Amino acid sequence: MSGDRGAVHMPHTLFLLRHGETEWNREGKIQGSLDSPLTELGRLQATRQAGILARDLPRPDALGYYCSPLPRARETARIALGGVAPVVDPRLRELDCGAWEGLTPAERAGRDPDLVATCATDWDLYMNAPGGEGLTRLESRLRDFLSDIPGPAVIVAHKVVLTVIRGLLTNLPRPDWHRISAPQGAVIRVADGREETLS
Repeated sequence: MSGDRGAVHMPHTLFLLRHGETEWNREGKIQGSLDSPLTELGRLQATRQAGILARDLPRPDALGYYCSPLPRARETARIALGGVAPVVDPRLRELDCGAWEGLTPAERAGRDPDLVATCATDWDLYMNAPGGEGLTRLESRLRDFLSDIPGPAVIVAHKVVLTVIRGLLTNLPRPDWHRISAPQGAVIRVADGREETLS
C-alpha cells in the first residue's frame, strides 16, 4: 500500500486521548507492543483528561468509546472515562517497534549504532526500528478502524497511533506527520478535518 491514499473523511467528531506517562516514557524506552505501568504523573494526567471530557463532551451517552488493548491505555481509559467501559479494539495497539522495544537510548545506540545515527527524530526511530511493523501496515489497520466508526467517539490509544489518525483526518502530508505533537493529559478534538487541543 502506498502512502498517498489521501485523507480519511470523517463526518463525526472524535476525541483523542493519549495514555498517561509510563515508567518507560520517563526512562526514554520505546514501548511499542510491550507495556509498562503508568507513573503517578500518568494517573494524574488521566484524571486531568477526565475533567476535560466532563467539561467538553456533548451528550456523552451518544458517543462511542474505544481503547487500545495495551494495559497502559486501558488504565488511562479506566480513569479518564469515568466508569464507561470502552470497546477494546486490537487495531488501536501501538506500532510494533521490533528489536528496539524496551531499550533505552543508550541500549539502542549500542545495538545498532549506524542505524540510530541516521534517526534525527523520535519518528525516525519508530519508523526504522529493526523488525518493526512500519508505517504502511500501521496506516492500513488504522484506516480500517476509522472506516468502522459509526458516530462521534472517544478514542484512548498511543503516541504513534494517534499521530497517524490525526494526520489522516486533517489531510496533513505524510512527511509532516513527525511534527505532530503528542501531549499527555490533554484531549485532541478532531472535527471537519481540523483539530483542537483541549486542556
